[in-house]
Order: sequence, then C-alpha cells, then structure tokens
Amino acid sequence: MKKAEAYNPFTSDANHELSIGQLGERKLLKEIRDWLGAIAPESPHGMGDDCAVLPGTTEGQQQLLTTDCVSYGQHFNAAVSPQDAGAKLIKRNLSDIAAMGGQPGPALLTLLCGWDLSILWLEQFFGGIRQSCEAYGVSIVGGDVSEIASGHFSAALTLTGQLTTPPILRSTAKLGDCIYVTGSLGGSIRAKHYQFEPRLKEGQWLASQSLCTAMMDVTDGLSKDLSALLPEECSAAIDLNTLPISEDAYLCEKADGRPAAEHAFCDGEDYELVLTASAEADLQKFESDWSTQFPDLKLSKIGHIIKKSPAGRYVDAASSQAIGWPSGYEHFKRA
Repeated sequence: MKKAEAYNPFTSDANHELSIGQLGERKLLKEIRDWLGAIAPESPHGMGDDCAVLPGTTEGQQQLLTTDCVSYGQHFNAAVSPQDAGAKLIKRNLSDIAAMGGQPGPALLTLLCGWDLSILWLEQFFGGIRQSCEAYGVSIVGGDVSEIASGHFSAALTLTGQLTTPPILRSTAKLGDCIYVTGSLGGSIRAKHYQFEPRLKEGQWLASQSLCTAMMDVTDGLSKDLSALLPEECSAAIDLNTLPISEDAYLCEKADGRPAAEHAFCDGEDYELVLTASAEADLQKFESDWSTQFPDLKLSKIGHIIKKSPAGRYVDAASSQAIGWPSGYEHFKRA
C-alpha cells in the first residue's frame, strides 16, 4: 500500500471499520468527550448545553460561547437566497444564546469555499450576515478562509455572549415540572428554517423568572430536543391537544400524508424555545405575565414531567400510551 493511502479517513465495506454513521450524533459526542478527557470540562463550563458558560470580565457577569455552521446542500440549497443563508448562519447561533438567557457579543467567522464560488453570490451572503448582525448588535471581529473541493461551501460562526442572570441550563428540570414551548412548531422546511426570529428577548425575560427550571432551543425536533431536558429516570406526558401546530405543518400533512401533529413534534429547525417551569409556582401568573410581555408570541403548556413510564420517553397524557412518532433529526445517524 502506498503511504499516501495509509491513512484514508473514510470507511468502506472492505476495511470493516465502524463509521460515525453507525454511532449517530449522541454517541459520537460521548466518544469525543472521552477522547478529549480532562481538557473537556463538564457542562455548563464545557460541552453539553446550548452554550458553554465561562467566567465574565466583570463581577456578576458570565460569558457565553457557542458555534454553529451552515453548509450548502445540508442547511440550505439554491432555492434559498444568499442573503437568507447568511442571515440563517447568524440567527441559528443567536438562538443558542437566547436559550441560555444571554445577550450576544462579538463573533468569529470561518469560510470553507470551493474555488468556483460566485463572488456575486458571496457578496449577497455577506449582505445577509451584515443585516442580521446590525439588527442584533453583533460584530464580526475576525475568522478564517480556507479552500475546499469545488462545488462545496460551508460557513461557521463562533459567537460570544454575556449573562447578567444565572444561565438556564438543559440539565436542571425536575420531576413534576410543566413543559412549555414558544410559538408554533412543524413544517419549517417550507421557509421557517431560515425565516425565523431568535428568541433573545424572550430568553432573557425567562432567565429573570425564578420558576423557569430548564430551557433549550428546538433545532432537531421537539421529540429529540425535549429528551435532553428530561431527568434520566423520567418521561414526559404530552397533551397533544395543546401542541402548537403551525400552518406549514398542515400544508406538509397535505403533501406527504403524515399528521400535522407529527410534523410539529418531530420536524427540526423551528428555533423556538422549549422550557420547563416549576409546578409549585404560580403558573397562571407566569402565563399572564408572558402575555403582557410578548402579546404577539404564543406560549403553550404542552405537558409535564412524570416518573419513567414503561410506555417510553413520551406518553400521551390522555391515554398514557406511547407516542410512537420518530425521535427527531440526529446528525450522522444511518440505519
């Protein structure tokens, strides 16, 4: 074997090596934490939440750090304008900051471009970045540009943020907590996956409410993301009648025959917030205060956290039967 071929990073039927497609995202992340060992701190100071929480520059402040990317053919295609693709890169990172209750700060931008990338297209892509950054008070302070194979394009953003309140984590929900989501869910493939507003003001307000016990943004589908909020020995009883179903989800139902409620529960890239609130709190006042603060954005109570059910992770609150829909999108996962 030639030395140039000795370290091929990709598997094949011939070499019988395990691929990341056989692991899926969740198991891969666990492996990465093990490989990194002591240099990878535990959440929230390291991997495992929407952002890493770091010491702040002033007393009473903490810093947030997150990163996300967009790739042509994966996160957008030729049907999406370059302006909208650039805006999506900024807003999907802002959604992570929102899920911790933070305010955005400066960012680093990395481009991975084929030599054949259109200058006109790239200029318009940066137009979308600029417009979103101006709208949300983000500055681009550096980054990197690297060449990759022709016909390919990816952009990655590393975004900082600040917290003046304790962060709302994914791992702090409790048995009995009520489950809420903002906005409506499902059918994001039609347009919402790039035409959305990160819930920054809402996240900051929620962080100021002591009854909010855990939170994250819905990117891979409620059926996957909610699982990250549930304590290990718990399940979620979901009231399917209160699930906020978008008009796009109903249009998807007409197109593919899958129930609109399934789209709402399983589709990804809604960029809404899913949160838990203590059942011991005055939830009626909480919901009333929300309506006063955000009259144009619906907040729906969709269920509560129960003891682990033999029916599974998610059960229908009305029947106690398993909700047997798919478990949302998982990167890399192959059958």
